[in-house]
Amino acid sequence: MITIRQIAKEAGVSKSTVSRYLNKGYVSEEAATKIKSVIEKYNYTPNEFARNLKSEKSKFIGVVIPRMDSPSMMTMVDGIDRLTREKGYQLLISNTDLKVEREIESITSLIQNKVAGIILFATEITKEHLALQQQMNLPIIFVGQTHPDVYAINHDNFAAGKLLAEKLLSFHHQQITYIGVPERDQSVGKDRKRGVLSTYEEAGISVRVIESTFRTKDNYYLALDLLKHSSSTLYIATTDNMAMGLYRAAHDHKLTIGKDISIAGFGGYSFSEFLTPPLTTIDFHHELVGETAALNLMELIDGKEIDRETIINVSYLERESVRDIL
Repeated sequence: MITIRQIAKEAGVSKSTVSRYLNKGYVSEEAATKIKSVIEKYNYTPNEFARNLKSEKSKFIGVVIPRMDSPSMMTMVDGIDRLTREKGYQLLISNTDLKVEREIESITSLIQNKVAGIILFATEITKEHLALQQQMNLPIIFVGQTHPDVYAINHDNFAAGKLLAEKLLSFHHQQITYIGVPERDQSVGKDRKRGVLSTYEEAGISVRVIESTFRTKDNYYLALDLLKHSSSTLYIATTDNMAMGLYRAAHDHKLTIGKDISIAGFGGYSFSEFLTPPLTTIDFHHELVGETAALNLMELIDGKEIDRETIINVSYLERESVRDIL
């Protein structure tokens, strides 16, 4: 590939003139014509990352995600990418594999690489997150977790839990198992679960709680054992991804979902309507989350004021995976 030095030599101009031309600075019309001719001749494409490191205004946005195998995560990143690309930004994506220490490492690395801003899908907000944010001179949006000292985009997970439980009460199940995640995750591990349990408690129904992980495979193996002994007729999974693990285990046990047992989830993932039967769930409108994160971050990059917290509404999707037992 041709270099700036070679372009300058063939065009008969200095390297600095080529650099100014590429960065839209002033060069004479004669020099611009020569440089353009050489660039077109060799189909030269500037190294955007290298140019970004030298420029005053970055055109890269860092996105820190907890895992790559989440349909909701990919949907949100797609929303971010589409809106930021329209404004000339490119994404640098870092995967943390659900490890908080890697979130901190990723943020630090993105700062060093001079991104314009960061969108962090946080598993939790720790003292280290807050301390690092105070040291930063660039904007950061936290998605999925909330704290008074950060800019956040979230759902009201307590309300989402209540909404699903209130809708499920009409199906008259009395034996219920809730499959959750560790409570260090405030939004999903605590608030979502509390919304479900408090609603059933108010109705005089006790819910069995089992802790798992977000991973489909882990929930498959958990459910393989659980379904051998459990008397529950309704299983509520913290996410659609987790519910999919229960679907496979039920199939292996020759249980018909929506008849022998009922399953509900949270997320509204695109695949959930194509399960057999389609999954009853809460739609978190993930594409809108990504779009809102992108818009809010670009507002901060431009020096505009935004609300500290933006709440995205959810909606209930009733499908065939839950049946009335009366």
